[in-house]
Amino acid sequence: MKFGDKVRYIRSRFSLTIEQLAKLLNVTESYISHIENNRRQLSRDKIVMLAKKLNTPVEFFLIDDVETLEEIEQAAKVRTMLNDKNYFNYFAVVGQAMDARVSPEQLALAIEFLKLINGYRQKN
Repeated sequence: MKFGDKVRYIRSRFSLTIEQLAKLLNVTESYISHIENNRRQLSRDKIVMLAKKLNTPVEFFLIDDVETLEEIEQAAKVRTMLNDKNYFNYFAVVGQAMDARVSPEQLALAIEFLKLINGYRQKN
């Protein structure tokens, strides 16, 4: 995804018009249009400003191989889980489920069943 496409994506994700984004960054609407059409580039300061005002990681705009903000958010969640020692046991169980050829759908059903049992136990 090119830089201009990322700006257009983030603008639409936050339901901003070109005019609103231009005011937010203190630039002209024409300038935003040029950026979104990959004819101009935002300055580093404006990229940081945009990221802060829209609560978006700066790397979203700077890393070439990132496609969507959701990918960055998902990667951050995975990194957090991998760094949490409590999740290790869960990963081991998922690994066992995979080894036993338990499908994701079957595992989801088992989890729902366990939720029901836990809910029943809490009531009694």
